[in-house]
Amino acid sequence: MAKKDSAKSAKPAAPAIADKYARKHKAHKPDSKYPTHRIELTVAHVGFGGNAGRGHYFYSFAPDVVTFQGGPVWIEYAFQAQVQERFEIVNVLTSDAFKQIGEPEFEYDKEGNKDVRKVFLFNKNSVSTLIFFTVLVRDRQSNYNDVELISCDPQVGNDPQITPNKNKGKGK
Repeated sequence: MAKKDSAKSAKPAAPAIADKYARKHKAHKPDSKYPTHRIELTVAHVGFGGNAGRGHYFYSFAPDVVTFQGGPVWIEYAFQAQVQERFEIVNVLTSDAFKQIGEPEFEYDKEGNKDVRKVFLFNKNSVSTLIFFTVLVRDRQSNYNDVELISCDPQVGNDPQITPNKNKGKGK
């Protein structure tokens, strides 16, 4: 029996971890069935005068306002290339009352490490609604005791039935 026990303990743990993450996240990754809409996030430490983290940080999104039309879509929030490695996306919270937005999905590498530079959410986009989002970001080099997470809130709306000029001239 000692041989069996020692053989079991000789197996590396990393592939099992990677397989676990791959199985868990494989079915929910963006695919070619639905388009992916990338929204880029810039975050910077400014010390004071910023718009987040008690004024210590500045953030912006590009595009700054998004309205989704025409059915389901994957939303990808990703840091712009210039954003320092010290920042990581921790989570995305929503005010979704109509069950339009799926859970945040992170990608993992073969070793099971989470890619904290981007996150995906599936948007059913079947109900016209304004959904409040907040992308939670952590600064790994923060020296501020009063700022644990930086809340970055993009402006996103769903309007699957929007048709340009549909109501033009009505109401007279």
